[in-house]
Formats: sequence, C-alpha cells, structure tokens
Amino acid sequence: MKHLFTTLIISFFIGPFSTVQAHPSQNTPPPAVGDYTWLAQPLAASDLIEVELSKVVDGDTAYFINPEGSVQEIKGRFLLIDTPELRHPQTGKQPFADEAKERLAEVLDEADQLYIEYDIGSRKDKYQRNLIYIWADDILVQEILVAEGLADVAYVYPPNTRYLDSLEQARNYALSEGLGIWSLPSAFETANETEQNVTKEAGQADTKINAEATVYIAPLSGSKYHLDDDCRGLRKAAHIESLTLEAAIEQGYELCGYEK
Repeated sequence: MKHLFTTLIISFFIGPFSTVQAHPSQNTPPPAVGDYTWLAQPLAASDLIEVELSKVVDGDTAYFINPEGSVQEIKGRFLLIDTPELRHPQTGKQPFADEAKERLAEVLDEADQLYIEYDIGSRKDKYQRNLIYIWADDILVQEILVAEGLADVAYVYPPNTRYLDSLEQARNYALSEGLGIWSLPSAFETANETEQNVTKEAGQADTKINAEATVYIAPLSGSKYHLDDDCRGLRKAAHIESLTLEAAIEQGYELCGYEK
C-alpha cells in the first residue's frame, strides 16, 4: 500500500459558538507521521477489504461501496472512536463536529486506496451499521482523527480492541497538546457549556485530594483515574472499578483530562 500521508496537518478552528482561545501549543507544527511511535499497522493484509467512498455522514460514520461484495453499499461506524455530534436532539451541534466531518472527508478523498477491516467480535451494532477500522492507504483513519483532537477513544467493547493501544497513545498526544476537543474545558460539551466553562479558573486540577480518597478507573479501556463515577470519561466504559487515589497512582493511572 502506498504511503500517502507524510504529515498530520492539524487545523485548529474554534467552534461557531465557542469563545475558547487556542491552546498555545497549537502554533507548534506537529511531528511527521513517521515520528509517531504508536502508529498502527494492519494485522494482516488479507483482512483488508478494498472499498470506494460513497459519502461521509459525520466524523465517525461514512458509506462505502464494495464493488466485489454481494452487498455493495456499506454503512460503516468507525470502531473505538467518537466524534462531536453534528445533530443531537438534546445538545444540538457540538464544537468541532464540522471540523471532524470535514477532516474525515479530506483524508478519504485524498487517499489512493481505501480499505475497511473488521475486528474479531461483532461486525454490526444495534443499528445494523458495520463496525470497522478504515484505512486510507496505510494510515488508520481513526488515528488521524484522534491525534488531531477531533475524536476521542470510546465505545470500547472487547474483543473489538485490536488497535486500542495505538489510539490511546494518539489521544494522550492530542490531550497533552490541547488539540481540538481538548482545547475546551470539557470535551464533547455543548455550545452552552462552552460559554459557561470558559470563565472557570484553570487551577482546579491542583486541588489537594487525600491519598485514601476513592477514585474510579476503567481498566479495560483507559489509563486515567476519575474523581467521580459519573465523569464523562467513564460514561462509555464497559467496566468500572473503584480504588484509592494512592493505589491508582501506583498503578500508573493519571487524572482524567475531563477533570483537570
């Protein structure tokens, strides 16, 4: 497969209803794709199915055409990620929803070849969408979106976790750089929440917490600890455990980005 992308081009736009300022590190050019140590590689070329793009629905859903298959049009829901909602009955459009969709369309349109890949678990969700990884030439598209702060790692349901480690490293990079959704006080917030939260002081993460305080982790899907079991970062976790803050830190867990 031809290597199409030599760099991840991170374009930062403030959502139409957001007054959040860009993170200072947004001015620093991202490293070349080859410099990312987490980049996934297809487990086996034989697992890849070549497809053509039909249309992009949003940042994590698109239709593809499989000329060789019995079912020609495939509605694909991308495994292990979630992007901001374009249309939500309760919250409306979320910040960076347009950017996620536009970036996905750009990546798919520029690729010479597109491939989908299934994992070893269920191939469809309850809406009968195909649960897939999508490859643009030899780059996992989910990684591009996560590394640029346009998607979060989510909907982690074993055994469909083939590229989870790579995606979590991509998320850690975007989070540390304050890219996209991580430039907001709370990722995936509504427009109203954005306006309310920009006035909060940034030092809330420095609040002292007793070492014996109870915190929460999702050991199957994350590397963060959470102060509240209703934290946004846990809402899609398949399994949650509680432990002391001291134990969580000893095991290498770090404070969730939503609660910093």
